[in-house]
Amino acid sequence: MKPTKKYIRVTLILALCICQLKCSPSREKDSNGVAVQNDFPAMTVTTLDGAPFNIKELTGKVVLILFQTDCDHCQREATAIQQNISAFQAYSLYFITTTSNEEIEAFANQYKLKAYSNVHFCRTSNRSILDSFGPIDAPSVYIYSDQKFVKAFNGETDIKEILKYI
Repeated sequence: MKPTKKYIRVTLILALCICQLKCSPSREKDSNGVAVQNDFPAMTVTTLDGAPFNIKELTGKVVLILFQTDCDHCQREATAIQQNISAFQAYSLYFITTTSNEEIEAFANQYKLKAYSNVHFCRTSNRSILDSFGPIDAPSVYIYSDQKFVKAFNGETDIKEILKYI
């Protein structure tokens, strides 16, 4: 039995509606029940103590820093962030990488970032980064405020440029 034009049209419309819902930014409700846009990527990361969580669950002012521990550009950017850490005190900083916990710990200690309560180090997979951000340079910095995307910097960026959006 050959599908009719009406059947094909209805199927296409339903598929488009499902795609629209799936591709739309997720909406959560604030304390007043008003829908708010959540621009965070749906990316699962794992803290150094082994606790997994989804970035989408974060709230407030957040900076995501995707980096590699052995990257000299990332190391310079970490130094610049540490030297300007007071400018980030209203933000939670999440340093995210694909390297081992041992390498992350060494990086966090070397750049004196582990001591700050608003700085967190996490691991994820290359696939998760590609699915969430596409191919990016290291380091890449993503700034969010109240779950809304503010600005992205791909590749080593002068700290003065980043601070303009903090």
